[in-house]
Amino acid sequence: MNSYNKDFSSRIDEIAQKWDISGGYAVLKNGEILHKNIYGYADRDFGIPTTKDCTYSFHTHSQLLIGICLMQLIDDKRIKLTDKLSCYIPEYKHGNRITIKNLVKYNSGIPDFFYGKLMIDLNESKEHMDLPVAERIYVETKTLYTHRTFKQVLSLIGEQELDFEPGTNEDRSETNWIFLGEIIKRITGMSLYEYEKKYIFNPLNMDSTIEGYHANTVSYVSYRSKELIRVPVDYNVEGVFTTNFNDLCKLLNGLTEGKLLSGKAWKAMLKYDSEGNGICIENSNGIACSQIEFIGYGFMVYFNQENGLCYGNLQNEELLLSNEGGIWNFFRKEAREEIEGLFTYPMDTKMIRINKKNIWNALNIKVEPEQIEYVLEAKSSIAMCLAYKNYQAFAEMEGDRVVGLLVLDINKKKDHYYISIVQIDRRYQGRGYGKIMMEWAVEYLKKQGAKELEIGVSRFNIAAQKLYQSVGFDIKSVYEDGITMHAVL
Repeated sequence: MNSYNKDFSSRIDEIAQKWDISGGYAVLKNGEILHKNIYGYADRDFGIPTTKDCTYSFHTHSQLLIGICLMQLIDDKRIKLTDKLSCYIPEYKHGNRITIKNLVKYNSGIPDFFYGKLMIDLNESKEHMDLPVAERIYVETKTLYTHRTFKQVLSLIGEQELDFEPGTNEDRSETNWIFLGEIIKRITGMSLYEYEKKYIFNPLNMDSTIEGYHANTVSYVSYRSKELIRVPVDYNVEGVFTTNFNDLCKLLNGLTEGKLLSGKAWKAMLKYDSEGNGICIENSNGIACSQIEFIGYGFMVYFNQENGLCYGNLQNEELLLSNEGGIWNFFRKEAREEIEGLFTYPMDTKMIRINKKNIWNALNIKVEPEQIEYVLEAKSSIAMCLAYKNYQAFAEMEGDRVVGLLVLDINKKKDHYYISIVQIDRRYQGRGYGKIMMEWAVEYLKKQGAKELEIGVSRFNIAAQKLYQSVGFDIKSVYEDGITMHAVL
């Protein structure tokens, strides 16, 4: 590993130590390991540290695995997304109203057997609610994982009406995964573990992955996102498997290399809707994201098949959250931002109006601390566009990743054209994104009818002055604290 990668790896270690995580974190680029390390505890309450021999357990119903199984069956022409649920589960009375696509897109309308039924029953039980917090959480997690066979779930929600007409709303019902798992079983004649072992784990040489709960680490879940509660698995659970960090890294790399599925199937799986959802995969600021999980165990994967970059976070403790300046932060987010900053450069840059897919990442744009006095922060800049009809907000995108924010003030009737806000996130500054944004803004305003433009800049913001000069602006006026710059188009 060269010194450049050592610096990067040290930074990931610092972030992991800051958040006191337990588990492992790996970053790979085109199969090369840029970072791989383990952290924290196998069992925090007893001070047992994480080691390279630690094992972790996950459920075969996890969304990433279900999604891959389903797309493999689509590849084999054994099922279609447009098929009705009734083709495979005829005993469910609403099956002819629901498609397979409704299940994987979280809009089936099928009631949630756990959060919509069992948790309501527990919440209404005085005996349960009087339990100490740790005991209450233990009972709730045990209830979830000991009542999720298809037969149990169908008995709980089979006669209920749908929560909404399929395709008209979104609700991430736990029942969807149970139904999808049952469909896979009925089509293949195999248990989920048998199928995943044969068609996912074995092809990726995940030789240490075995059936059943055999983890030598202990699961912890978060209470109100601030406190960890020990939740041991001392009861029988169907449908789980046990693996280690090395095998999970093989899974991560296999996803990035486009293994397991045809190119057509991967393209369908990674086609995002207006909410950023693919098929059992989400767009996380420009990178594919999914997970496997079981109680406090989790393996969150991020991968980009085009550039070969991937990273994964293994845990036996749910992550804790912190609200910093009105923005929720946590380990994975901070580590992801570090990685994004290292590997993002102009290649597929475009300007897109702020919309449902990019607004949340645009709201999180941050400049360097010494630049804060020069520009209105991103949240207020976007809010301003809601109050003033002449203001238009655009996200500068590198692929599907937000790298900057542009706000224009346009009033054609008054022949008024103004560049109000120019922001490049601090992680991507010095890479040419500012000039790309300004050149686009000038050309866009010219097409809107502008013949000349003015822009204001702090007298002390030398970098911004140089940027504006590079696209044709000259100094028009100099004041005590500010400068007006002018360009003829």
